[in-house]
Amino acid sequence: AIHPHHTMLRNILLVAVAATLPSFSAAFAPSSSLPATISRSAAPGICAVRASEESISRRSLLAAGFAAGFALPLKDAFAQDAPAAAPAAAPAPAAPAPAAPAAPAAPEPFKVSGTYATDVTDLLGRMKAATAFKKGDAGMKSVVEDCRAAMSTFVAYYRRNNKVAGAASFSTLYTAISTLSGHFQNYGSEYPVPEKRKKRLNQQYAEIEKQVTRGR
Repeated sequence: AIHPHHTMLRNILLVAVAATLPSFSAAFAPSSSLPATISRSAAPGICAVRASEESISRRSLLAAGFAAGFALPLKDAFAQDAPAAAPAAAPAPAAPAPAAPAAPAAPEPFKVSGTYATDVTDLLGRMKAATAFKKGDAGMKSVVEDCRAAMSTFVAYYRRNNKVAGAASFSTLYTAISTLSGHFQNYGSEYPVPEKRKKRLNQQYAEIEKQVTRGR
């Protein structure tokens, strides 16, 4: 006969086993993502594979994070070691402004040589220079004043010479001297000869040169 205590112990064990069966069955039940043909006996192996995959995934993530964290310092280090960019070329210096034309040197004072043709040629050169000036030209005043002094000296010397005073060249030259001297006397030594008067004087200068060449 079974002892009442043994019966009670057996019943308690049966109840405990029955209570653990649902959780045991759920632990080895096939996953919803597994094919229906996989048996329950393969569940422990599948769980192991999944655990292994999860472990590999964790190791891959850790390795990728380590690689990224290691690569950033290396990138900064190489960036610091890279050669510095060459400095930009300095702009070319600006071209210097053109120098203002130098004023003509003051001519030597006119001196009578006593040779009429030589003195006429010298005087005509001074008269042409004084006539050619334009408004604002440098050195005009000194050239004009020299020309006026030369004209006065020439006329004072050769006007008393009857042989020269009767020559055609002297007559034309005397007219040109009167025109040019009168202009500067009326307008000053820094006022250029007007174009119309300048043209007439240049014609007279050319005529005087021809007359002197011909001995007239």
